[in-house]
Amino acid sequence: MTGHFSSWFTFILTISGTLVVQPQMKKLAKDAFCSWVRAYTAHRGELKRIFMVKKLHLGHVAKSFGLREQPSLVGRSFQMQLKKRKREHKMDNSFKKRRMAKK
Repeated sequence: MTGHFSSWFTFILTISGTLVVQPQMKKLAKDAFCSWVRAYTAHRGELKRIFMVKKLHLGHVAKSFGLREQPSLVGRSFQMQLKKRKREHKMDNSFKKRRMAKK
């Protein structure tokens, strides 16, 4: 098991070093990270219970892309999407509670 960890660690260090030297590669890695997170958050319905963004450690995900730190995602747009989803979720729950109270 230790061999796998050291191989992975060496690979990540190599990628991270490449990103420091080549700004174009770093931009591609950041874009790929943001796209991955957007795709991860796009799961709907039953899958949302499995793919919970809040429980995801984005710093670890960023490291898997060779980034040394988590880039700010798509800025305000991502934050606004999360807030909108939370608000919609709260509204759905309050509607269900009211409907159950009427029965």
